[in-house]
Amino acid sequence: MLIVSGGLLLAWSRVVAASDPSARSASPATQNANHIFNAVHSSMRQWGSSLHHNGMSVFVATVPEGTQLYHGTSHSERVNATEWLAFEPEHALVFARSRRPGFPPGRGHPPRGDGDHGREDWYSRENMPEDLRETPKQELKARHPHEPYERRPLSHTMGQSEPARVSSQQIPLQDEPEEDATGYLHTYRVKHNLRLLYIDGQSAAKSTKGTLDMQDFVLLHNAQPDADSRPPPRSHDFFRAPPSEDGRPPPTGGVLNEGFRADHLCAMARTDWAGKIDGFLRMELGFEIILCSFEDGLDVERITLAKATNDPLGPGGITINYYRAVASRFDGIGGDRVRIDYDNFVTLYTFDNAVSFANDGLPRANNDTKVVTPILEAITNLALSESAAEKDSPDWQAVADMVVSRYSDRIDYLTSGTIILNETDLKNEIEWAIRPYIDYNHRNKSLEIQRCATQYFPSLLPPPPPPPPTANNHNNHNNHKYKYNTTTTTAPRAILHVTTHLCAAFFSAAEQPSTEEAISTLRKLKQWLNWTTFKRCRTCAVNQVCFLPIWPAGGQEDFDHPKCVQSLEEIGEGYWGDWWRPRLLSPLRGDG
Repeated sequence: MLIVSGGLLLAWSRVVAASDPSARSASPATQNANHIFNAVHSSMRQWGSSLHHNGMSVFVATVPEGTQLYHGTSHSERVNATEWLAFEPEHALVFARSRRPGFPPGRGHPPRGDGDHGREDWYSRENMPEDLRETPKQELKARHPHEPYERRPLSHTMGQSEPARVSSQQIPLQDEPEEDATGYLHTYRVKHNLRLLYIDGQSAAKSTKGTLDMQDFVLLHNAQPDADSRPPPRSHDFFRAPPSEDGRPPPTGGVLNEGFRADHLCAMARTDWAGKIDGFLRMELGFEIILCSFEDGLDVERITLAKATNDPLGPGGITINYYRAVASRFDGIGGDRVRIDYDNFVTLYTFDNAVSFANDGLPRANNDTKVVTPILEAITNLALSESAAEKDSPDWQAVADMVVSRYSDRIDYLTSGTIILNETDLKNEIEWAIRPYIDYNHRNKSLEIQRCATQYFPSLLPPPPPPPPTANNHNNHNNHKYKYNTTTTTAPRAILHVTTHLCAAFFSAAEQPSTEEAISTLRKLKQWLNWTTFKRCRTCAVNQVCFLPIWPAGGQEDFDHPKCVQSLEEIGEGYWGDWWRPRLLSPLRGDG
């Protein structure tokens, strides 16, 4: 006998009532349940976050005490201020390189002699290609004047590695000591649990595709980066544009304002959130942390000299070896290095008019103040709230995993078009997916869909034994509540809606009169689910990796059809814009 809590049954009945996810009367959370499900399923996973690269959600993440993290730089002294940290040493090694005088990474001119350490050249909107001149459809303007920020080199950001390489190729350099050709790999350990705000998707990708929307349109809504400081087209000389009238370029704070972004996010953490957030967790070619204070959060494990290299991109480079390290985290960061609170997070998908979808199908955040204000309030409440990550609560990502692992391959198989099944074989294949939920003596489709949809919910655990009855509570054995209330938070509601829609589609497909109609039903389901597993390479040789665009590398074909590669010379380019085409090193020039 199936035991289901009353709250779950009520939630399930509401899901059935709103079975059409596109119904106008449905709430944003219902209309976007598939996107919320995918945000939970892909969080802290390199593969899923790379495909769903425009993150629309923020979570509280905990990095446990003792976790080892890495930082690449030109300096042998420990870092104390705000900087970047990598979870993988290969990521940090890209930045373990020299800072030749006058050309720190991401800066275009030598120092001016007045304490300004050099900044990138600034390009007006008129000097940009049309695709970069376009402004978002929503209103884009700063709500308050920009606060001043520290003008300093920021070493650990992928956005500065390619400009440094191009700069070194374009400008003759004086002879320098051999030891200046490399840098240092810093290894730190976390002093105490770090409480971070995790911004999902490829939130460290410096692109104009929407990867920065959550940061620039929402978090920094009241002090947005300058929209005119976007990078120039590649046809321009990236580093030698004419200076402004006073001979100096306006400050931009790094590639697409990375310096500005880091400083202002950390200022928000200190002031608006009372210091309860230690930094920001993001992803590009590897997961990274903007840590607001290295001094407060880290102990030095060791600082080592990196191997000298003649390549200005650094001893790691963007090599196939680096990509292998990234690919090793396709299914998760691993080692319990990051704990996500899935019971309490903020996603734009639950707010009215907060997300629109561009012609390319990518979600974009609305920049309107009336829309953003309640979202900012919710994020502030999240930052100030007690995290449930350490509590005894369900792992909703694990629940989503069970759903995906059970149905993904079957849906892919039945909709692939490469296998021809007759009507009998197809119906048998579909029925194998749903037969565990059917009582063939007493058919009841509604109950069967309910059984299917609620299979993996923790609330289906039996209740604990009742305590002895008391004089004031003779019937408490009939009033037990389940250990978890699975109907009050965003994640379980989205998962329940998705599983109900999925199960209903399978039962509907089983009833279709023809093979074509059954397959059409499942193809519509597959398109709506949009699971990242559908694009995963099936098998790659031991010397290959499954490649998809992760900023700054890759092309549109790589996004549409990820493939196995053994050299990055096999990949496309231009997915992230024509202005950024990093030189990819051959596999023989590894980062050993």
